[in-house]
Amino acid sequence: MQKLKQIYRSTYAGENVITQLTLSNNEWNPEVEFVPNRVFNTYTTTQAVAIANGPTLESSGFSLQHIANHKGGPFGANKLQSYACNGIYKTFTPDFLIAINEDTIKELATSDYINDNIVYTTGRYVTDYAGKFYLIPQNLPYDAGSLAAYMACFDGHKKVFLLGYDDYLEQADHPLQEFWLKTLVSVVTTYNDVEFVRVMPTPTYSCSMSLASLPNFRQTDYRGFVLEADIG
Repeated sequence: MQKLKQIYRSTYAGENVITQLTLSNNEWNPEVEFVPNRVFNTYTTTQAVAIANGPTLESSGFSLQHIANHKGGPFGANKLQSYACNGIYKTFTPDFLIAINEDTIKELATSDYINDNIVYTTGRYVTDYAGKFYLIPQNLPYDAGSLAAYMACFDGHKKVFLLGYDDYLEQADHPLQEFWLKTLVSVVTTYNDVEFVRVMPTPTYSCSMSLASLPNFRQTDYRGFVLEADIG
C-alpha cells in the first residue's frame, strides 16, 4: 500500500503524474506530466465532515441538509466543510466531492455538476478528462471514504466527523473491506494531530479495534454529533 505523507494544502504546489508507460529495451519508461494545484481553500474552518455511503447514514434519519444549512457560529469559524464520496452528489452538494468510481466519473464528465463544483479524482481520470477534475494530492489509490477523510485533513481541519463509515471492520463482507480499513487507519495515524469522530447509531456501535485503539479516534451517536458540531 502506498505510504501516505502528512502534507497540507498551504504548502502544496502540485505534483508529477505518470500519464503513460512505454516499453523500450525491456524497460518501462514513464511519461510524466506536472499537475499544478488548482484549488485554494483559503477558508478552512475548525471542523469538517466526511460522508461515505454506509446504510446507517440513511437509516439514522439525519438529513444532510442540516450540514448544508450549518452556520458555524460567529463568523462561521465552526462551519462544517463537507467532503463526500461518489454518488452522494445526486442528493446533496458537498463543498468537495471525491469520485473514483469509473461509472460515476463518466456521469460527472458529461454533467453540469463539474462546472460549478470541485470534484477530486485520481491521476488517471484527471488526464483522461483534461480540465474537468482535480487531482487528489499524492494520487493515492485509496477508497473514496478514506480519501474524503484525508482531503479534510489535507485542507487543515483539526476535527473530522465521519458519517456513513460502516464498512471499516475486520470482519470482511466485501473482498476489499480489509484494504479499506487499512487505508482509513493510515489516514488517522498519519494525521495524528486531527481528531476523528465516527458518527454511528450508538456510541458503542461495532468498531474495528484497529481504529478504536487509536488515541485520536472515537465514536459518538447522531445526537452527540448534532450537539458537538452545534447543528441546529
